[in-house]
Amino acid sequence: VQQVASERTCVQFSIRRASGSAPSEVRGQCVAKRSKLLHRGPRAIFFGGIDVSIRGEVWPFLLRYYSHESTSEEREALRVQKRKEYLEIQQKRLSMTPEERGAFWRNVQFTVDKDVVRTDRSNEFFRGEDNPNVESMRRILLNYAVYNPAIGYSQGMSDLVAPLLAEVQDESDTFWCFVGLMQNTIFISSPRDEDMEKQLLYLRELLRLTHPRFYQHLAALGEDGLQMLFCHRWLLLCFKREFPEAEALRIWEACWAHYQVSGHPRLAGRGLPHLAPHPAAP
Repeated sequence: VQQVASERTCVQFSIRRASGSAPSEVRGQCVAKRSKLLHRGPRAIFFGGIDVSIRGEVWPFLLRYYSHESTSEEREALRVQKRKEYLEIQQKRLSMTPEERGAFWRNVQFTVDKDVVRTDRSNEFFRGEDNPNVESMRRILLNYAVYNPAIGYSQGMSDLVAPLLAEVQDESDTFWCFVGLMQNTIFISSPRDEDMEKQLLYLRELLRLTHPRFYQHLAALGEDGLQMLFCHRWLLLCFKREFPEAEALRIWEACWAHYQVSGHPRLAGRGLPHLAPHPAAP
């Protein structure tokens, strides 16, 4: 998907095939033909991806930070409101009592501080000493742990925040995109082992339905075969370390598009681990 126009009341996109051939334009006529754009958008993203130059604009829609029906004025008003809420969350963290601060350091901050300095440092956006973007990523993760203490922080979350921040390039907007990611998908395990086991259960069932011969092969190996320990990192980071970054981000976008999933009872209810929601923050 490639941006072709921008007006006061809507953003218009064209579809670019993955092969790089000339795009067949799908122009959303502001408001009147928006439904047509929304209908074709997920399919275009699923098969063709998003042009890297506009990921920062499109990802907030996919992660449900922006409504597809919103106008540019409504989105700007939302950003102002959410920036205020973000600063309130941060102030709550900075206003902890000494006892609360000590517990937070042991349970969250110690691990965050270790992780952010080694996350995506080969990316130009995070490269170099005293990089302010690394500190921004750190604040996002610490503030998220305050926002949603039921989830807190788990190792691997920095791997999910880093690409969001590098594309969106705004701390508050990235935070709320990450909130949407964590509420609507499980790319990373929550602190409870049973949540990972649930994801593996979904994956085993999907494998049984789509590749029964391979499923039987794993079953023939005994109990260890169906534990599928080799899949843990796949689910934790949605293949980020299994593929080159450009390909991994395409996989993310395809998942976020939810193309032909929400209306498919077998896939929506049983099959796709990455669509199972996290517990929402209070």
